[in-house]
Amino acid sequence: MNAFSTLVAGACLVIASHSFAADSQVHLRGEVTAVSTIDMTIRDRKGVKTTVKLPEQTQVLDVSRSSIGAIEESNYLGVAAVPAPEGKVRARGVMVFPEAARGLNEGHFPWDMGDRGTMTNATVAKLVKKNGKTELEMRFGGKSQRVVLDKATVFAQFVPGTRELIVVGTKVLVVGTLTVDVAAAQLVMVGRDGFLPPL
Repeated sequence: MNAFSTLVAGACLVIASHSFAADSQVHLRGEVTAVSTIDMTIRDRKGVKTTVKLPEQTQVLDVSRSSIGAIEESNYLGVAAVPAPEGKVRARGVMVFPEAARGLNEGHFPWDMGDRGTMTNATVAKLVKKNGKTELEMRFGGKSQRVVLDKATVFAQFVPGTRELIVVGTKVLVVGTLTVDVAAAQLVMVGRDGFLPPL
Protein backbone atom coordinates (compact mmCIF):
# COMPACT_ATOMS: atom_id res chain seq x y z
CA MET A 1 0.00 0.00 0.00
CA ASN A 2 1.47 3.40 -0.99
CA ALA A 3 1.65 6.47 1.27
CA PHE A 4 -1.51 7.99 -0.21
CA SER A 5 -3.51 4.80 0.33
CA THR A 6 -2.17 4.39 3.84
CA LEU A 7 -3.22 7.91 4.83
CA VAL A 8 -6.65 7.57 3.26
CA ALA A 9 -7.25 4.17 4.85
CA GLY A 10 -6.25 5.43 8.28
CA ALA A 11 -8.48 8.46 8.02
CA CYS A 12 -11.39 6.40 6.77
CA LEU A 13 -11.13 4.07 9.73
CA VAL A 14 -11.82 7.08 11.94
CA ILE A 15 -14.69 8.32 9.77
CA ALA A 16 -16.28 4.93 9.45
CA SER A 17 -15.92 3.93 13.06
CA HIS A 18 -19.17 3.61 14.98
CA SER A 19 -17.35 3.66 18.29
CA PHE A 20 -18.58 7.24 18.70
CA ALA A 21 -21.35 5.72 20.79
CA ALA A 22 -18.86 5.37 23.61
CA ASP A 23 -18.89 8.21 26.12
CA SER A 24 -15.37 9.27 25.13
CA GLN A 25 -16.19 9.83 21.45
CA VAL A 26 -17.45 13.14 20.07
CA HIS A 27 -18.51 14.53 16.70
CA LEU A 28 -18.31 18.31 16.40
CA ARG A 29 -19.67 20.18 13.39
CA GLY A 30 -19.36 23.89 12.78
CA GLU A 31 -17.20 26.85 11.80
CA VAL A 32 -13.64 27.49 12.94
CA THR A 33 -13.47 30.78 14.88
CA ALA A 34 -9.87 30.50 16.13
CA VAL A 35 -6.90 28.25 15.45
CA SER A 36 -3.34 27.81 16.72
CA THR A 37 -0.66 25.15 16.39
CA ILE A 38 -2.11 23.21 19.32
CA ASP A 39 -5.88 23.77 19.23
CA MET A 40 -8.86 25.36 17.51
CA THR A 41 -12.27 26.72 18.48
CA ILE A 42 -15.43 25.64 16.70
CA ARG A 43 -18.83 27.39 16.78
CA ASP A 44 -21.76 25.10 16.04
CA ARG A 45 -25.09 26.04 14.46
CA LYS A 46 -26.51 26.94 17.87
CA GLY A 47 -23.64 29.33 18.54
CA VAL A 48 -21.97 27.10 21.12
CA LYS A 49 -18.17 27.30 21.04
CA THR A 50 -15.89 24.36 21.80
CA THR A 51 -12.10 24.36 21.97
CA VAL A 52 -10.52 21.24 20.50
CA LYS A 53 -6.93 20.11 20.98
CA LEU A 54 -4.95 19.25 17.84
CA PRO A 55 -2.45 16.50 18.70
CA GLU A 56 0.42 15.80 16.29
CA GLN A 57 -1.29 12.62 15.09
CA THR A 58 -4.51 14.42 14.07
CA GLN A 59 -5.41 13.56 10.48
CA VAL A 60 -6.89 16.11 8.07
CA LEU A 61 -9.09 15.50 5.05
CA ASP A 62 -9.82 17.99 2.28
CA VAL A 63 -13.55 17.62 1.55
CA SER A 64 -15.25 19.03 -1.53
CA ARG A 65 -18.72 18.94 -2.98
CA SER A 66 -19.70 16.13 -5.29
CA SER A 67 -22.98 15.29 -7.00
CA ILE A 68 -25.40 12.50 -7.66
CA GLY A 69 -23.70 12.13 -11.03
CA ALA A 70 -20.62 10.75 -9.27
CA ILE A 71 -22.55 7.82 -7.83
CA GLU A 72 -22.14 4.58 -9.77
CA GLU A 73 -22.69 0.91 -9.17
CA SER A 74 -19.73 -0.63 -7.32
CA ASN A 75 -18.87 2.66 -5.52
CA TYR A 76 -18.07 2.31 -1.81
CA LEU A 77 -20.03 4.95 0.08
CA GLY A 78 -20.67 6.28 3.55
CA VAL A 79 -24.32 7.30 3.84
CA ALA A 80 -25.67 9.31 6.77
CA ALA A 81 -29.42 8.88 6.75
CA VAL A 82 -32.75 8.94 8.58
CA PRO A 83 -35.58 6.38 8.45
CA ALA A 84 -37.91 6.24 5.44
CA PRO A 85 -41.00 4.10 4.71
CA GLU A 86 -40.77 0.42 3.76
CA GLY A 87 -37.57 -0.16 5.70
CA LYS A 88 -35.60 2.25 3.54
CA VAL A 89 -33.48 5.17 4.71
CA ARG A 90 -33.35 8.68 3.25
CA ALA A 91 -29.82 9.92 2.67
CA ARG A 92 -28.94 13.28 4.20
CA GLY A 93 -25.25 13.06 3.35
CA VAL A 94 -23.29 10.80 1.02
CA MET A 95 -19.50 10.51 1.08
CA VAL A 96 -17.85 8.85 -1.91
CA PHE A 97 -14.89 6.92 -0.50
CA PRO A 98 -11.70 6.40 -2.52
CA GLU A 99 -10.84 2.87 -3.56
CA ALA A 100 -8.26 2.69 -0.74
CA ALA A 101 -11.15 2.80 1.74
CA ARG A 102 -13.21 -0.02 0.27
CA GLY A 103 -14.53 -2.38 2.95
CA LEU A 104 -13.46 -0.32 5.95
CA ASN A 105 -15.91 -0.76 8.84
CA GLU A 106 -18.56 -2.04 6.48
CA GLY A 107 -22.04 -2.14 7.96
CA HIS A 108 -25.17 -0.29 9.05
CA PHE A 109 -25.26 1.29 12.51
CA PRO A 110 -26.53 4.29 14.55
CA TRP A 111 -25.16 7.74 13.72
CA ASP A 112 -25.65 11.09 15.40
CA MET A 113 -27.27 12.98 12.55
CA GLY A 114 -31.01 13.46 12.77
CA ASP A 115 -33.65 11.53 14.68
CA ARG A 116 -32.79 7.81 14.66
CA GLY A 117 -29.93 8.58 12.32
CA THR A 118 -27.85 5.79 10.79
CA MET A 119 -24.60 5.34 8.90
CA THR A 120 -24.29 2.79 6.13
CA ASN A 121 -20.79 1.98 4.85
CA ALA A 122 -21.31 -0.30 1.89
CA THR A 123 -20.99 -0.97 -1.83
CA VAL A 124 -23.59 0.19 -4.33
CA ALA A 125 -24.96 -3.05 -5.75
CA LYS A 126 -27.76 -1.47 -7.74
CA LEU A 127 -28.71 2.05 -8.78
CA VAL A 128 -32.29 2.58 -9.91
CA LYS A 129 -33.82 5.76 -11.31
CA LYS A 130 -37.56 5.92 -11.75
CA ASN A 131 -40.33 8.50 -11.45
CA GLY A 132 -37.76 11.24 -10.91
CA LYS A 133 -36.25 9.48 -7.90
CA THR A 134 -32.98 7.65 -7.35
CA GLU A 135 -32.65 4.63 -5.10
CA LEU A 136 -29.57 2.64 -4.16
CA GLU A 137 -29.30 -0.93 -3.00
CA MET A 138 -26.31 -1.01 -0.66
CA ARG A 139 -24.76 -4.37 0.21
CA PHE A 140 -22.55 -5.22 3.17
CA GLY A 141 -21.66 -8.52 4.82
CA GLY A 142 -24.36 -10.47 3.01
CA LYS A 143 -27.03 -7.92 3.95
CA SER A 144 -28.57 -5.01 2.09
CA GLN A 145 -30.06 -1.60 2.76
CA ARG A 146 -32.13 0.46 0.36
CA VAL A 147 -31.27 4.15 0.30
CA VAL A 148 -33.36 6.95 -1.21
CA LEU A 149 -31.57 9.97 -2.64
CA ASP A 150 -33.51 13.22 -3.04
CA LYS A 151 -33.00 16.94 -3.66
CA ALA A 152 -31.95 17.46 -0.03
CA THR A 153 -29.14 14.90 -0.16
CA VAL A 154 -25.66 16.45 0.02
CA PHE A 155 -22.80 14.70 -1.78
CA ALA A 156 -19.08 14.93 -1.00
CA GLN A 157 -15.70 13.42 -1.74
CA PHE A 158 -12.27 13.84 -0.18
CA VAL A 159 -8.52 13.64 -0.52
CA PRO A 160 -5.84 13.77 2.20
CA GLY A 161 -5.26 17.30 3.48
CA THR A 162 -2.89 19.26 5.70
CA ARG A 163 -3.29 21.44 8.78
CA GLU A 164 -2.85 24.55 6.65
CA LEU A 165 -6.45 23.99 5.51
CA ILE A 166 -7.72 24.66 9.06
CA VAL A 167 -8.20 28.43 9.08
CA VAL A 168 -10.73 30.81 10.60
CA GLY A 169 -13.99 30.69 8.65
CA THR A 170 -13.70 27.13 7.36
CA LYS A 171 -16.39 24.61 8.23
CA VAL A 172 -15.36 21.32 9.72
CA LEU A 173 -16.47 17.97 11.06
CA VAL A 174 -14.25 16.83 13.91
CA VAL A 175 -14.14 13.24 15.12
CA GLY A 176 -12.40 13.10 18.46
CA THR A 177 -12.21 11.95 22.03
CA LEU A 178 -13.42 13.65 25.19
CA THR A 179 -11.37 13.35 28.37
CA VAL A 180 -12.16 15.38 31.49
CA ASP A 181 -14.17 17.87 29.42
CA VAL A 182 -11.30 18.42 26.98
CA ALA A 183 -11.87 17.38 23.37
CA ALA A 184 -8.96 16.17 21.24
CA ALA A 185 -9.29 15.71 17.48
CA GLN A 186 -8.46 12.39 15.83
CA LEU A 187 -9.70 13.57 12.46
CA VAL A 188 -10.64 16.97 11.01
CA MET A 189 -12.67 17.01 7.81
CA VAL A 190 -12.27 20.47 6.30
CA GLY A 191 -14.88 21.64 3.81
CA ARG A 192 -13.78 23.66 0.79
CA ASP A 193 -15.41 26.99 -0.08
CA GLY A 194 -17.72 27.13 2.94
CA PHE A 195 -18.88 23.55 2.53
CA LEU A 196 -19.75 21.62 5.70
CA PRO A 197 -18.87 17.90 5.39
CA PRO A 198 -22.25 16.11 5.29
CA LEU A 199 -21.70 13.23 7.74
